[in-house]
Order: sequence, then C-alpha cells, then structure tokens
Amino acid sequence: MSIAERKIREQQSRINLIKKNARVIFEKKGFEAAKMEEIAERAEISKATIYKYFKSKNDLFYEVMQEPLAQLSRDLIEIRARQEEPEKTIELIIEKNFYFYKEYHDIYHLVTEIKVSEIKKFISADKAVHLKEIMATNLKQMEMTINDGIKKGIFRKTDPMMGAIIMWNMFMGIIKYQENRLDVGKKDYRKSTLDAGLDLLLWGMKKR
Repeated sequence: MSIAERKIREQQSRINLIKKNARVIFEKKGFEAAKMEEIAERAEISKATIYKYFKSKNDLFYEVMQEPLAQLSRDLIEIRARQEEPEKTIELIIEKNFYFYKEYHDIYHLVTEIKVSEIKKFISADKAVHLKEIMATNLKQMEMTINDGIKKGIFRKTDPMMGAIIMWNMFMGIIKYQENRLDVGKKDYRKSTLDAGLDLLLWGMKKR
C-alpha cells in the first residue's frame, strides 16, 4: 500500500469514527442540544479534527443521515426490481427495513422522530429536499408493490399509497411498543410481532 493510499484510508477511518459517534450524540441529545465538543470527546479526537472534515454541525448531521438512508433506498428499489410475487416483495421490504433498524438503530430513531417539516431547521434546503426524496422513494416501493398486487388480482382494490402508509405505521408502531417492553434477559418479540402484524395486513388486503 502506497503512502497516498494509506493516508486516504486513515482519513476515511476518521470520518467513519466521527459519524458513528455523532449518531449516538444526535439520538441522545437531539440536533439542537448536541454539541460538537461532545461528539469530539466521545470520538476521542479534537473538535478541530471534526471541522477538518465537516463544515458545520448541520453538514455532519446531513452526512450521518443520508448515506445509510440512500443505501436502504437502493436496496428497496432492487428488491422490487426482482418482480417476485407482491406478497413476497412486501415481506422482503419489511424485512430489509427491520434489519436497517437493527443495524442503524440511532438513524432509524432520528428519521422517525423528526418531523419532515422541521428538517430544514437542521440542514440547508437542498439537502432537506434530498433527504425527503430518499424517504419518499422508500415509501414509493411499497406503494408500487401494493399496486402490482391489485393489478394482478391478488389484492382487493384500495388506495395503494394509503396501504403503504398503513404498512409503515404498523412497522413503526410495533417497533416502538416492543422496544418499550424490552427487558434484559427476556425474550425479544420485535420480529415475531412484526411478522404477525404483516400477516394480518396481507390477509386483509387479499382479494376474496
């Protein structure tokens, strides 16, 4: 490995370290209360090092949010592009969102607890639009899949967007409820409850 390659790798490692610790602070304190000093202290680096890679707290907040969300969006688009049966596609979309929640627990909570109308308070208008487009794309995959099921005569006629919104609210509601019931050493019911909820919704959507 050349000196230049090693330097690039070290820079990327430092950027990842900053973003990882920033996610924790943003979730714990919220954007407004989070301080760059706290992020630097948690990452065991200087505040000046953070500003070497990120222009502002707003810039850091955006970078923390957009990268994993953009990857989730690409994954959901790829799932729908497989053109499996609508029921299977919906199950895969929900499963992918669940594993995103498990891997990026802090980002999931940042996304679901911040009002869309308030995002512009934290980041520039163009970046806010970009984040909203990513989140809308994710919802769109569910909407189009439900519409596929209606066209194929598998699902009864309904508003596909409303169906997608209900699916997403089912997901968020179950996660929040089961998180509140989590106890050390006790059984984790998040995935099993989510699977049961999805089965009930799919049963209700089926054409008879």
